[in-house]
Amino acid sequence: MRVLLLATLVNAFGNGAYLTTSVLFLTTVAGLSPAMIAIGLSAGAAAGVLAMTPLGYIADRYGPKRLSILAMIVLAGSYAALLTVHSVLPFALLSCLIAIATALVKGANGALAAAGRLQMRAKMRTVTNAGMGLGTLAGSIPLLIHTPFAYVVILLVDASTFLVAAALLTRVPPVPPSTTPAGGPRLVALRDRPFLAFAALDGLLSSTYNDLFGIGLPLWLATGAHAPLWLISVALVINTAGCVLLQVRMARDVHDLPAARRSALRGTTVIALSCGLLALTGGRSPWPAATMIALAAVVHVLGELLLSTGSWGILFEIAPSWAQGQYQGTYFAGRGLGDMIAPPLVTACVLGLHSTGWLVLATLFAAGGLLYLPLTRWAATTRPALTPAALNV
Repeated sequence: MRVLLLATLVNAFGNGAYLTTSVLFLTTVAGLSPAMIAIGLSAGAAAGVLAMTPLGYIADRYGPKRLSILAMIVLAGSYAALLTVHSVLPFALLSCLIAIATALVKGANGALAAAGRLQMRAKMRTVTNAGMGLGTLAGSIPLLIHTPFAYVVILLVDASTFLVAAALLTRVPPVPPSTTPAGGPRLVALRDRPFLAFAALDGLLSSTYNDLFGIGLPLWLATGAHAPLWLISVALVINTAGCVLLQVRMARDVHDLPAARRSALRGTTVIALSCGLLALTGGRSPWPAATMIALAAVVHVLGELLLSTGSWGILFEIAPSWAQGQYQGTYFAGRGLGDMIAPPLVTACVLGLHSTGWLVLATLFAAGGLLYLPLTRWAATTRPALTPAALNV
């Protein structure tokens, strides 16, 4: 498991560095317009969502380790191939290939992490945030230099981290391929209606909390709050530090489905509180508004940690042991759908409704959190072994 964490850290570093410079690489080196970039990324997002569950099934069927290594090698080549892109069609095709390979990595690594359950998932998220943070710092260097060569170097660094991660994964003990019970459907996750409802709800809420400070706060500072723009960086630092320092600790007390459900409900309640704090900053003078925004960032990351911990706990408890890959893939497909809905939702609330919009978002989290109880109970009734514990409040 330590090797898997190290591979995750290396890969997250490369991704963080590239994401910091990706738009400038695509515009200055590849010569793509913003519209072309949007088309390519949208095509990739759709391909990733469609591929998540089938690739998760393949990871279960043929063993997640070898497929994760294969996907890493494909990603290394795909990112390096971006150097040859100068029009929208090749970019869209590469975006689809990258999204499909990324979907395979997520499903396969989720199956590898399932052996360590919630603590392992929490550690993976911790090192992912740490790696992304370090990568973001490395990616800021080309922003200062601002030359095409610097952006190309970062792209090649990102591609090389996939190869390093693939090499590290060769040292991970293999997880035996899973055998689907005789007579059952192959893509059982797509027939599991309680799980699909959970994946859709959790995907929407998780994507939305990610966009509250990634999209909502910048728009709010530019249009509604009288506070300095550097608060965006402050909020990012608070979020990264909180995830790195507290994620594993948050997961220690979640050992069964009721505890996971309670954690998710507490998380949505706390995130709703952070939205309420942001609503109160409208019309205030700069320093009181800045203080409340910083406080909202602290509250937000605590809610995020509780919700993510609860979500993983629910996922591990209701997914069959022989189908972890496809359930992980379906869960990430729900996140993909949420990623399509959350940006316009947050934008419409902040720009269209201003302070009231933050209250609408708070209501979304408060109401959405209450749905975890009936959804997990519904799931438990279709899994007899879980029913007694899952019906406890």
